[in-house]
Amino acid sequence: MDMKIDLKLLISYAPLLLALGITWGVFSTKLEAVAAKVDTITQMQQDIAVIKAKVMWMEDYLVKNGSDN
Repeated sequence: MDMKIDLKLLISYAPLLLALGITWGVFSTKLEAVAAKVDTITQMQQDIAVIKAKVMWMEDYLVKNGSDN
């Protein structure tokens, strides 16, 4: 068996390796974008919970103090 490396064979795999590299880059970039959106949504949920608690406190305060007058 001849173990000589054929240059044409190596060049034929170059587009496949390039495509795999591009695909890896695109997916990793999209995954980072999704992770950033998840972080943003999580922060929004926390903010909404705080706002909801404050609104409920204000409603309770207004109902109690409004009935005194």
